[in-house]
Amino acid sequence: MVKSFPRSVVEIRNFDGSCEPFDAMALQTRLIGSFLAAGRGDSSFMAEDIALAVEYTLSHVERPEPVFGRGELDAAVIRLLEEACLPDVAKIFRKGLAETSLLVSAYPATLSDLLRNHLACPAGRFERVLTKILDAARKLNITEASPHLWLELARHYEREMAEEEPIYQEMPLERTLTRDEITAFLPPEALALYKAGALRINGVTTLFPCIHLYFMMNEFAKIAKLEPPVIELLLEPQLYNISGVLESARALIAKKLDSSRPLPCILTIPDMLDFISEYLDSDNSGSEKIAADLAAALAGQLNCDLFKLSFS
Repeated sequence: MVKSFPRSVVEIRNFDGSCEPFDAMALQTRLIGSFLAAGRGDSSFMAEDIALAVEYTLSHVERPEPVFGRGELDAAVIRLLEEACLPDVAKIFRKGLAETSLLVSAYPATLSDLLRNHLACPAGRFERVLTKILDAARKLNITEASPHLWLELARHYEREMAEEEPIYQEMPLERTLTRDEITAFLPPEALALYKAGALRINGVTTLFPCIHLYFMMNEFAKIAKLEPPVIELLLEPQLYNISGVLESARALIAKKLDSSRPLPCILTIPDMLDFISEYLDSDNSGSEKIAADLAAALAGQLNCDLFKLSFS
């Protein structure tokens, strides 16, 4: 499970008057269904940037209470889709067809196309996740299901995979800076982390311009030659120093972009809980607090609008 770093929680008021926390993952799933229903499966990777853009906008609106109506949320999504020249997707999202009528067949090629751009996991792990989903579908005699079910199954199995390898797929979205361009000007210490698989930096897109950093704790452990059990108090200073390296990389990216306004930054630590389980002597009940402390240390020197700090 991905845990966002504590900040003001945006709430959505439903049409029946009830409130619930804004769920970017649920919105992303709805958007993916809309892309598929519109026959734009090859562009469905844009759903993540749209969901992030909406979340960022809602969290920065000045209101006494961060509560928005369901109608406001849907209107914001539809406006973004239309501005991105996706009126057909916007129309389907408005009608809600993606949630009620679209089914995806349990064929390997079909599911692979659906899931590949929505799991931030290495190629080897992706193939294992796909195999598990297909096996489960055969055992349960499921021949077709909603995109939401397939995505939730994929996320469930992906979380169960312990191995983490820094092999990621570049998405074919227009960028103001590509991943390769960013790698070319990284400072030496950040480049060393990148080459060792401990750091990944997404290209910066035009849809939601932000700087998205991924830090892999297990690869960092190999670089630092850590041996379990590791003491949290000794680990935090090391992560704080690494934070300075991340900040130097972030600052260079921001300078290259020469944006008229500071870009939001996202720091994701996808294997934090796996790292704690393997390297720290901690039971499950205390893992999330330790993870939050270590994540805070890793973000300690980031001098920017840290929009999201999350770990899983």
